[in-house]
Amino acid sequence: NSYPALLDDHLRIFLVMWRREMKRYFNDKSQIFGAFSRTVLWLIILGFGLGATLREIEGYTYSQYILPGVMVLNVLFASLQSAFGIVKDRKLGLLRQVMVSPATSLSVTVGKLIAGASVAVCQGLVPLLFVPLIGLELGFDDFIVTVIVLFSMGLGLTGVGVLIATRMSGFESFGAISNGVIQPLYFLSGSIFPLKGIVGGIGFLDIPLALRDELRSYGIYAIGGGWLVELPTWLEAIVRANPISYQLDLLRNAILGFYQLPQILGLLVCFLFPLASIVIATRSIEKIRQT
Repeated sequence: NSYPALLDDHLRIFLVMWRREMKRYFNDKSQIFGAFSRTVLWLIILGFGLGATLREIEGYTYSQYILPGVMVLNVLFASLQSAFGIVKDRKLGLLRQVMVSPATSLSVTVGKLIAGASVAVCQGLVPLLFVPLIGLELGFDDFIVTVIVLFSMGLGLTGVGVLIATRMSGFESFGAISNGVIQPLYFLSGSIFPLKGIVGGIGFLDIPLALRDELRSYGIYAIGGGWLVELPTWLEAIVRANPISYQLDLLRNAILGFYQLPQILGLLVCFLFPLASIVIATRSIEKIRQT
């Protein structure tokens, strides 16, 4: 009889944490504005601006190629901002109230991380609203895969954010720390450039769409002139060591049908990264409880 009651307590704690985070997100118009402004800046302005010069990357327009990367950028900001809310909660004494309650550290952590991941999915899906403008279509199955990958990424990154936030004494350093985490993870994930491929090629986008799809089914993504771009070995090693690279590659495969990293590794990262983050974040929350 005690087991169902305990499970009910855990579920109640989780729902309270999740509902509070979602209310905070929808009441904070700046986060929603930030997701749209980043999307317009990177996907539309930068995408079409650089696209006029690059023309193609592996047979995709530049806007199409960086779409998954813009989604990742929104997830990075949303996850870390949700996690760093712990700093504000500590200042207001709200976290202390949770810590002295019967709630376990695991319940609090899972509630916080799933809430952060939910916000991250909402933010990460914003760029898909601009899909018709860049000439893409997304099937239902691909959309479901996209949501799952975004949720996994958001869960893992929120856990990383909790680890950082529990070691911060004030909110003043949020900007410096967030940029110190977000920018390396973003730029070193292959979001804006391929590991290796034809850049600036011409001709592939000029052939009929049906023929392009058939060529891609045979692994042909570019024809005609262009530059074969290959990252330096040391930079490629960093990109491959970044877990976000593999989740981004899963997104790119779901949305574009193009990938450059082993998909099995991407699936493993999607499964293991959130688990590791839950363990790390739970230990961080437990340390707060003990102090």
